Amino acid sequence: MRGKRFACLILVAAVAALGCANGRPVPLACALVGQVGLGAAGVAAGDTNAQRIGYGAAGAVVGSVAGWYLCKWAQKEEEKPARKAAAPAPAPAPAPAPAPALDEPAAVAERIVLRGVNFDFDKSEIRPDASVILEEAASMLSGKADVQVRIEGHTDSTGPEDYNQGLSERRADSVRQYLVEHGIAAAQLTSAGVGESNPIATNDTREGRALNRRVELQVLE
Repeated sequence: MRGKRFACLILVAAVAALGCANGRPVPLACALVGQVGLGAAGVAAGDTNAQRIGYGAAGAVVGSVAGWYLCKWAQKEEEKPARKAAAPAPAPAPAPAPAPALDEPAAVAERIVLRGVNFDFDKSEIRPDASVILEEAASMLSGKADVQVRIEGHTDSTGPEDYNQGLSERRADSVRQYLVEHGIAAAQLTSAGVGESNPIATNDTREGRALNRRVELQVLE
């Protein structure tokens, strides 16, 4: 009977020590509480002085040890980091804004240089080899009623300047007339001669002079 009572007292002391630990776990304080509480319980359990001394000493030792370890355990439990709540999944990044549509490049006026349209010396008649190039020009201008074309005649430097000016004008008029005869509206075409003032090659050689005897077509902006 006494043995059972003593066991109960030990359990009471252990619970008291654990209660200390659940408040603020300080091992030394819990050991003192367990020592005093369980020692007193041991004294109370004895019937004789010898039993009281023996039970009291045993209770003090057991209470002290139990209080110490219980507080250490409670302290470790308290120090464990709280399980962090799972972070919510990040919101999906917004879709990038569509790139602005690029404007279509503005149409650029086309410059047609008819370098192949050359003339014989001191002549303004269209040569057979120039007809193919002029027919191609007429095909390009066909159906483009809003396009204005400047026809510009040139000469080499042979002969008087005034004569070359008139010769360049006649050459430009010959090309203009050819295009009109091939379906291009006369209102789209203007002609002018610049004489020998704008050579594209040297006038010191036969080949260079042949290149300078020419007509150019320029599309006006």
